[in-house]
Amino acid sequence: MSKKQRGQFAACTIQFDHRVSVLEGEVGIGQARTLGPDEPTPHAPKFHAVWDTGASKSVITQRVVSALNLPHIFPQVPVYTANGLRQANVYLVNLYLSDIMRITGIKVMDGEMTGIDALIGMDVIGLGDFAITHSDGRTCMTFRAPSGKRIDYVEQFKAYNGR
Repeated sequence: MSKKQRGQFAACTIQFDHRVSVLEGEVGIGQARTLGPDEPTPHAPKFHAVWDTGASKSVITQRVVSALNLPHIFPQVPVYTANGLRQANVYLVNLYLSDIMRITGIKVMDGEMTGIDALIGMDVIGLGDFAITHSDGRTCMTFRAPSGKRIDYVEQFKAYNGR
């Protein structure tokens, strides 16, 4: 029985010692390959990434493509960005978000970004549950997949206040 069948999930957390407006951290990226459910996460080069709920797709830079010697899997495709329409190559990669969380066989596009190597978009975030808290003036971002349960703070408020 696989972990997924037993109802387990994988997760990652990024904690900051202050309040932040950009959710950034290190992510391992490797060439796509099939991994067994109990196979340990392989060592993969780490790259600086930003989690972006405003991006529909995940993006990597040419630096990542070159470092991993990635072949593109499609001819260039049209992509709409904040800077307008452009053409992008599509690559197939594995993302290693933590020691216990990996997303295998995800399609990413190449793009130019300043100060980061990868952007984690809604194609990844939408695979599970994503939460951000700012308790005690410190930001904490946590993500799990697959989705565990619905989170609704209004329902919690009503239940707590007897409404």
